[in-house]
Amino acid sequence: MSSREIAEVVEKRHDNVKRTIEMLATHGTVHPQIEDEPSTDAMGRTRITKTFHVNQRDSYVIVAQLSPEFTARLVDRWQELEQQVAQPKVPQSFARTAKAASTSTTSTRQPVVTRSTAPASG
Repeated sequence: MSSREIAEVVEKRHDNVKRTIEMLATHGTVHPQIEDEPSTDAMGRTRITKTFHVNQRDSYVIVAQLSPEFTARLVDRWQELEQQVAQPKVPQSFARTAKAASTSTTSTRQPVVTRSTAPASG
């Protein structure tokens, strides 16, 4: 997650979020990756802005430092991101669902073996 996303979640200015991340990184509490990214300023000009990228754990620490009341929003955002990655494909029609169900049923059927219960002659 980027420092920009964190700023949006906690409704803080990006420069304030970056300052908090830098302070936490100085203490060794978080370990962000730093990237220069293009952004647009209030005048519509393109600028290069230092942006931090952090993992899930570090984002929780940063948000807890910035604004504890927004920690729940951060948890919700991470859950959304995880769902986007792990979302299984669901058939879009009843016919596809029925076909998928019948295919999975027929592929798991085992041949039936019957034994005769009549005594062997001879």
